[in-house]
Amino acid sequence: MPGPHGGVDAPSRLLSWAGSRLRGWSGSCVHWLRRQDPGAVTAEFAVILPAVVAVAALLLGLTQAVCVSMSCQDAARNAAREVVVHRGEGDPAGVAQQVAGTGAATSLERSGQQVRVSVTCPVISTPLGVLPGRVSGSAVAMLNE
Repeated sequence: MPGPHGGVDAPSRLLSWAGSRLRGWSGSCVHWLRRQDPGAVTAEFAVILPAVVAVAALLLGLTQAVCVSMSCQDAARNAAREVVVHRGEGDPAGVAQQVAGTGAATSLERSGQQVRVSVTCPVISTPLGVLPGRVSGSAVAMLNE
């Protein structure tokens, strides 16, 4: 569009110049993207994949440790209830093993009317030993004599 001085006005020239620059820039980007090495993605994936697998294995192991810990705490609570129901007798170790499995170890402490039951349960450990090998749970109950 002719301007007041007979030529093309400044905004039109600016738009024309910017358009030519953008066309040149986008063309160079497309050329750069086309000349990328197709094996680069494979190499990056090969580097990232072991890290993703390690994080997934750690999360699964932590989930297992939390589940065993909850089971162990539940076993301690049931063993303490067994002691209270049978007035200081009963088989708290058997009850704990029924709830938490045969690897559960039970200890019983009495102090007057109070009974404290502690249960320790094994956790399948990771090869690097990142997770705990054993978790424990405890419960306290009062005897009514």
